[in-house]
Amino acid sequence: MKRIAILIFLSILALPACRKGEDGRFFAPDVEFGASEYAAAAESGGVDVTLVFSRPAPAAFPLGLVFSGTLREGVQFRVPSHTLNVAQGDTEARLHIELVNDEIWEESSWIGIAIAPGSRYTVDPKGNCVVRIAVSKEIVLPVLRLTAPESPVVTNPYLAETLPFEISADRASTADLTVQLDLGSLVPGTDCLINGGQTPEVVLPAGADKISFELSVLQKDQSGYDVTAPLSLVQQKGVYAVAEEGGSVDIHLYDPVVDFSPLWKTAALNNGTGYQLRQAIKAPDGTWSGNLAADLYVSSDGSNYLRSFRNMFDSSWSCRANSPGGNVLRLTEFFPKYGSPNPTRILDYGAAANTRTFSPVDSLMRFVLDPGETRKGSICLTEPRTFIALTGSYDEWQADVTGGKAWQVDSRETGGDLFASKHAALTGRITVKLVKLEGRFDLDDATQPLLFSAWFTCDDPFFMEDVDRTKFNLTEEDGMWKVEYKLWPR
Repeated sequence: MKRIAILIFLSILALPACRKGEDGRFFAPDVEFGASEYAAAAESGGVDVTLVFSRPAPAAFPLGLVFSGTLREGVQFRVPSHTLNVAQGDTEARLHIELVNDEIWEESSWIGIAIAPGSRYTVDPKGNCVVRIAVSKEIVLPVLRLTAPESPVVTNPYLAETLPFEISADRASTADLTVQLDLGSLVPGTDCLINGGQTPEVVLPAGADKISFELSVLQKDQSGYDVTAPLSLVQQKGVYAVAEEGGSVDIHLYDPVVDFSPLWKTAALNNGTGYQLRQAIKAPDGTWSGNLAADLYVSSDGSNYLRSFRNMFDSSWSCRANSPGGNVLRLTEFFPKYGSPNPTRILDYGAAANTRTFSPVDSLMRFVLDPGETRKGSICLTEPRTFIALTGSYDEWQADVTGGKAWQVDSRETGGDLFASKHAALTGRITVKLVKLEGRFDLDDATQPLLFSAWFTCDDPFFMEDVDRTKFNLTEEDGMWKVEYKLWPR
């Protein structure tokens, strides 16, 4: 019996012990920075930031960080990664931020770091989940800034304007500083000049804390041109620094196309080319004399120039002859001694006096819009324009010959090109040069959209002789004759 009891007791000891099951749950630690603020000198080379955990890491996990601030990552500071690899059992993590002293040129700047949300840790918004690192530097080199009267700088390259700029330093240098400039897509010598030269640099004299310089835009006659380029200071390490803000100014070169549509109301007569614009000349009393028409149109699609036309067409004389509308700027009226009843007159293909004109001119006048406008601006002249008329015996030109009048037969032979004629009646040539032109246009003004003054020269002795001064206010300036015009659509 005793033997049986001992066997039962040993059997009970051999049974598995009853133990409590293990807890396999994951308890994510709270993560925060060891401090809410850090401070470091740029010259120190770097700073270590500590992140602490509320409990040891139950398992390895990645800890994400987000950066902000006034310093540029990869240039003024560097970090190994935006993710810290936390090992199981860690109670803290450290991040080393490298400060690049040579690239930091502000006395006071900062870096912000925030803890990114994660699945293996928690972030308490009320805790130190964001840290600010104040970075200081004792600046020993001058810090330069670039300024302009306005920003961005907008100019029409056709006007070839000279633009003023200023370079200022936070302190005067003890030696001359050669400041390098970057013009972006603009090419010195092709698009612009710096202080009249092609070298993109400016010298800041020793002892000075500012200097002015000029960027001269070289004329570009290209309607529709539209380019924006930054003018920037180029930092020279060990010589001077460039401020984070104020180191660059945008230059907008813009020559928009004029909307001429209000001028094109009445087409040229007899299927000619262009549209009719009336031309009046200012009289001494300030009124406008006459309204003779001229046929004008743009020089080409998208152009900011106008051109004039002779408007040759097939007439009832079976030849090419001028229609009224070729007398641009009313030049024939400045030669009354070449008109009726004088034997020598201006000759052309046409029977009437208003069909005898000067040669047509392309790119007669240039239009430049005011900033922000589409129909208002200045009228200019790129270079002098030359007009030519032929003179000779009116009776010979009008003589009856086989096939009609002499001029009709001649027109058939030349195809309407008067300057290809070799007719004996054509014995003289008048050349009038338009030297200068200045004016304004407002195409929304229906009564006087184009107002301008023109200055002419001519070697012919009859130029301006016996002109009716009660009709025309003519003044002589520096060997040129000034005439004031108004043009408006017919």
